[in-house]
Amino acid sequence: MIRDRGNIKWTSLMLPEHVNMLRKFANEEYYEESEPIIDEQQLEEVNNLIAESMEFTYPLHFQYYRNKRMNSLEGFVHYVDDINRQLRVLDANGEIHKLSFSSIKRATRVE
Repeated sequence: MIRDRGNIKWTSLMLPEHVNMLRKFANEEYYEESEPIIDEQQLEEVNNLIAESMEFTYPLHFQYYRNKRMNSLEGFVHYVDDINRQLRVLDANGEIHKLSFSSIKRATRVE
């Protein structure tokens, strides 16, 4: 039976700069982003796109801010919940996602 030392075997062959770079690269997955601020004109454009999407039933691509990261979602606007200030978006898999109005930073039409 051969005993393997795992990562210890490989880290001894690497320079400390490479080890630090790999650790930094692994932590970038959890890198926090600052929340972008949109102005009134951009907000008006997003609102118009949402209204047109509901009227003519075409999909939108949303970029929204959640958990200190920018995320993307593509789908049809299913319902606008004014009371809870949320959009319900139906994606290609048939799942409904809830996006709060304040988290949406950008919307574009999917061609």
